[in-house]
Amino acid sequence: MHIIYSQVLIQAVVFWIIWFLLNQVFFKPFSRVYEKRGLKTVKAIEEARLLNKESEDLEAELRKKINEAIESANNLRLSVTEEAKKSRETMLQKANTAMQDQVKAMIGQLEKEKTEILNRLSSDIQQFVPLISRKMMLK
Repeated sequence: MHIIYSQVLIQAVVFWIIWFLLNQVFFKPFSRVYEKRGLKTVKAIEEARLLNKESEDLEAELRKKINEAIESANNLRLSVTEEAKKSRETMLQKANTAMQDQVKAMIGQLEKEKTEILNRLSSDIQQFVPLISRKMMLK
């Protein structure tokens, strides 16, 4: 029985020596590497969250700027359209006034020519009336 106890004792000592060596050579370094990788993973996840938050903030800011630019462009388009309408109305008003003035001038010229023609006709008639009346009397 003594041999069995000594073998068990030897196996226990060998086990503890192997365990100590494995712990020093393999388990502790592996544990440190595992913890470092875990910390790196946690840091990477935190950085990813921060970057995601920053990208969302930038995206919101860009959307805001795009909406402001669109609104500004629409306001500019509307103001240019209104200015063009006013300019068109002014031009139409000027053209209308010019045409009315031209029509009035033409009417005045026609009236003047009519008066001149009537005056000539009247003077011609006054010259021919005595002639015609003499000729009628002679007959």
